[in-house]
Amino acid sequence: MPDDYRIRKILESLEDDPAKSFRELANLVNLSSSRLGHLFKLQMGVDLSHFLANERLEKAAELLRQTELSIKEIAVRVGYHHSSSFDRGFQNKFGVPPADFRRRNRP
Repeated sequence: MPDDYRIRKILESLEDDPAKSFRELANLVNLSSSRLGHLFKLQMGVDLSHFLANERLEKAAELLRQTELSIKEIAVRVGYHHSSSFDRGFQNKFGVPPADFRRRNRP
């Protein structure tokens, strides 16, 4: 499987399910986790773990704006198993806690 195809497959998979783990993504493209991390950095110029965190938080922001799901449900849906990690990561990225973000960004 060519490397660019593997990266495309990962990106498409994350669009469908941002909660996929590093290991699930590696299995998807038949690579070890370490090889996938190396390949992703080489092809995309960013660590896969940073990319995953960013994608998950962007998806969470979208869900906060567009759904009535609870913040805990959103955290789980985008791949966070601990709400404290989600809250901390969200606030670091967007500058406000998820609940404040939702209040400020609802139509």
